Amino acid sequence: MAKKKAKFKREIVAVKLFVDPKGNKRVVAVKLASPRVTKDYRISYRASAHDMDQEIKSDISYFYINPSNRKKANKVKVVSKKNPKKSYVLTKDSDSEIDNLLKLPHFQ
Repeated sequence: MAKKKAKFKREIVAVKLFVDPKGNKRVVAVKLASPRVTKDYRISYRASAHDMDQEIKSDISYFYINPSNRKKANKVKVVSKKNPKKSYVLTKDSDSEIDNLLKLPHFQ
C-alpha cells in the first residue's frame, strides 16, 4: 500500500516554549510562514500543539527548515495528552539528543 501524501504542508518559522520546573523545554505552539484559517474562520499565523494534532489527522503536515542545514526540511509530530494544553511538538524521526526544533526563533 502506497504511503498517503499530505494535502497541505505548512512551514514552521518560530516556536513558543514551555519550560517546566525541572528545566525541560517543550514546544507548545508554532508560528507559520503562511496563514491558516482557524475553526472559527479567523486568519492566524499561529497554531497550538493541539490544533496541529487535529490538522495532522486531516492530512496536513508541518515541517521546518533547520537553521544549521538550510537544505533539509524536517517533519514534526505532536505528542498528544489527555489535557490538550499539555500536548507538545517534536521533530519526527530525530536521532539527536537536543531537538533541532528548539533552534528556531522563539516567540511569546
